[in-house]
Amino acid sequence: MISVLYVDDDRVLLEISKQFLEAKGHFHIDTAESADKALEILNTRVYDAIISDYQMPVMDGIEFLKIVHNKFPTLPVIMFSGKDRDEMAIIAYENGAEFYLQKSGDPKAMFAELSHIILKSVEQSVVKRALKENAIRLLRQIQTASDFVSIVDYEGQIVYDPPSASFLLGYPQHFFIGKHISDFIHPDDRNSFITAFDHIRNGGKPGIPFGFRVRKADGGYLDVDSIAMNLIGIHGVDGIVVTAWPVMNR
Repeated sequence: MISVLYVDDDRVLLEISKQFLEAKGHFHIDTAESADKALEILNTRVYDAIISDYQMPVMDGIEFLKIVHNKFPTLPVIMFSGKDRDEMAIIAYENGAEFYLQKSGDPKAMFAELSHIILKSVEQSVVKRALKENAIRLLRQIQTASDFVSIVDYEGQIVYDPPSASFLLGYPQHFFIGKHISDFIHPDDRNSFITAFDHIRNGGKPGIPFGFRVRKADGGYLDVDSIAMNLIGIHGVDGIVVTAWPVMNR
């Protein structure tokens, strides 16, 4: 059962909406007749989604949206308003709304669309939370790894290098930040590395480890195998994670 808090100063519409949505069997709807009352409820209860009107006394829907988005950044808020869609939708999205739906048309079709939007919003919220949790776990692993694990942006610039880089390659800590990863690849290995990197950057699967030689601080080269994973767009990482480990006998 998906729990939803619906905020609107129109008591009749609240009751009608509650009846329509709960009739679907997917939702439990709590209601609040003001944004202030809704914030009080949010201090004591956890919801999967919020539906909010725009025009309400004391605190309008946008101000309410800003507060909710700040306090509960993963909680989806759906603006459900009588205001013109083009006028309000951009403002709502800019302030963190997941969807905007105008109160208009056939009630049956309108509430069917609202029902679908709630389900979609909750699904997206679950995915975002899962990705964030996985990203946090990954970063913790990176920070304690003994292998040389770096995070590279779409253009190939290094945005994170681990403490192990200093130990394995002899450079000062954070030396690689802002530098292009291919600058440290042996000239004879650079083309094959770039080909493999482009494959991952363009959505290809990691595949088998690929080998190359990486330049050390003393001018020599360390022979490594590596594997990369594209996590561009994933909150908490937002880059291509390249993991390399020394190969002693090649």
